[in-house]
Amino acid sequence: MRAILAALCVAAAAVTAACGDITQDYYTQTMPQNEGANVNLPGLLLRNAFIIGSQQPAAPGTDMPMYMMLLNESGAADRLLSVDTGGLFREARLPAGGLEIPGGRYVGGTALPQVLLAGLTRPLGSGGTIPVTFRFQNAGTARVDVPILPPGTWRSTYSPWPGTSPSPSPAVSPSPSPALSPGSSPPVSPSPSPAGS
Repeated sequence: MRAILAALCVAAAAVTAACGDITQDYYTQTMPQNEGANVNLPGLLLRNAFIIGSQQPAAPGTDMPMYMMLLNESGAADRLLSVDTGGLFREARLPAGGLEIPGGRYVGGTALPQVLLAGLTRPLGSGGTIPVTFRFQNAGTARVDVPILPPGTWRSTYSPWPGTSPSPSPAVSPSPSPALSPGSSPPVSPSPSPAGS
């Protein structure tokens, strides 16, 4: 009995050691574990796209922000030009000129939305998905079902669309702000105005 138990322990240790050598990264993982929509495009990965809904079905005219991460694997910059919901929303607002994704960098993946879906055309509840078509300058077009997640504890930390002057969340680290003297106000820089798609 002890010989069998010893053999099982040796076999378990060998399996554990072999499994420890397995590595996963975004090149080998086609669907990372998240609640959002994911799609691979030529030179571009769209990850964890989702919309935060409300507890009760949202009324027509409601605006909903959409969050995602866009990872540009190519050396050339790309741009999200438009987002289409097939008439479920009147428009999808992006920064003027589209959302730029620098080569070899990523955009999004933070608590700031990348797209505002404006003017819901019919009541819409949380828990389902909506078909969304993303059109990129270089990577092409992809249609994916984006989930509408109910509000929850962790989603309460996400920011809504920043008013009438959307600014995308860049992948670069912010530069340090200059020190302000007492009583002075921070400088204001202009943001691009929204453009419908």
